[in-house]
Amino acid sequence: APLIAVNAKEKLSDNFSAGEFMPKDDSYRFLRLSPLLVSKLEEIRAALGGRRMSIHSAYRPPAYNQRVGGVSNSQHIDGLAADISVEGVSTERLHQVALQAIGAGGGVGYYPTQQFVHVDVRGYSARWTG
Repeated sequence: APLIAVNAKEKLSDNFSAGEFMPKDDSYRFLRLSPLLVSKLEEIRAALGGRRMSIHSAYRPPAYNQRVGGVSNSQHIDGLAADISVEGVSTERLHQVALQAIGAGGGVGYYPTQQFVHVDVRGYSARWTG
């Protein structure tokens, strides 16, 4: 995904703004984000009745990714991944919906203890439990 300058309040879709995908550090003014990822997140949200989705981590510049303990080949670095939870939905249910939405075109990581699901659009299937 290209690296672009964005306004954090800029709407990217019906339910998501740019700021939700940016690093949780106010020093970043650029965003790398796949439109396909945004589309898949909208699909997951719709499948769960439109409930509010929290994006805990999405785009991570390499230095930021290293600082937060991300793996060096993280899909977050390329703007292809998001770690999510959905208000009022169990992590198990979110995981099942994410598997359906992402299909064979991306990765789905299940983190039941931390109560989030990782989704990405890497272009091939990957599944794991963390």
